[in-house]
Amino acid sequence: MTTAPSTPTRSLLTRVLTAIAALMPARRGPAGAAPAAAASASPAQWARLAQAATRFFDARGLAPEHPGAPWPEAGARLLHKGQRRYLVHAAHWQAPRVDAATVQAVIRAVARHQATAGILLCAGDVFTPAARALARENAILLLDPRQLQPPQRAGDGAAAPAAKPAPSASRAGPASTLAAPLTPPPAPAAPRRPVLRPVLRPDHQVRGRRDFMPTVPIAPSELAAPRCAS
Repeated sequence: MTTAPSTPTRSLLTRVLTAIAALMPARRGPAGAAPAAAASASPAQWARLAQAATRFFDARGLAPEHPGAPWPEAGARLLHKGQRRYLVHAAHWQAPRVDAATVQAVIRAVARHQATAGILLCAGDVFTPAARALARENAILLLDPRQLQPPQRAGDGAAAPAAKPAPSASRAGPASTLAAPLTPPPAPAAPRRPVLRPVLRPDHQVRGRRDFMPTVPIAPSELAAPRCAS
């Protein structure tokens, strides 16, 4: 035979059940807010990735076919440079792992859009070795945020490499000798010509020609004639 609970016991049980029911919505509230926060973080991450990719393409002269249209999240985009067209595949930008099957899907999409080459954009370096090999063989560019960073300039705070001291002449090897510019040897001096100077000799050392005869002989009267004083 069962007896009905007394009034104090029933009121205590009612209070416990009411308190439990009041606590359950409060516990479910923060748990349900977590997916909403994760969903809001995804568009912000995509916006940063899309902006970095756009700067990367602009620096290389790749312009979108529709510049005014926004780039939807995980959507494909067609770029052109002259007569060439490039397909940017971003459907797997959040994939934790990109294998050869994903690259094969990009290859089919490039052929379907009649593009020159394809670009696979991801939020991290998640490409497998097989995916890299297949992409290299089929002209598919694999992009991640590390490659989208602009190059640092010398004045942006990057430490310049320290200059290495020049090796001494005694330790210079064949490589340093070949790397140094060769100095042409000085041109040889022109031989100095001897200066011809007249040589004065005494009369007895000068050899005369004994067979020398004047053209017109001197008459004896000319020899005996007295010379006029000047």
